[in-house]
Amino acid sequence: MKNRGSALLLLLAVSLLFSSCFRSGSTTVRGKVTFESKPVVGAEVRFGPNSQETSTTTNHDGLFTITATHRPADVLELKVLKPGYSHDKIEFPASGSTQREFDIELKRIFDPAAR
Repeated sequence: MKNRGSALLLLLAVSLLFSSCFRSGSTTVRGKVTFESKPVVGAEVRFGPNSQETSTTTNHDGLFTITATHRPADVLELKVLKPGYSHDKIEFPASGSTQREFDIELKRIFDPAAR
């Protein structure tokens, strides 16, 4: 009887641990996208784990707010897409991240054809 009770407790502990690894959470990111200290209007912002990215666009002040759903073990990536521009890679673990804020300064991509 004692072994059966121990096995039941072990099974319960393992199932709780397993379910917490797959439980969904969400993280909201707010920020501003600029180029040469001026707001970038209409840039596409993508956020989330690669398999479940969400997207939005920056407003007339270069501001955005975006929320992604994820599992605790996911790595979240924030990207700004604007033709002719890039920025430093932004990624962080989803675990413990419910809100973040990022100001993103875009860099112009060198285009030899644009002389």
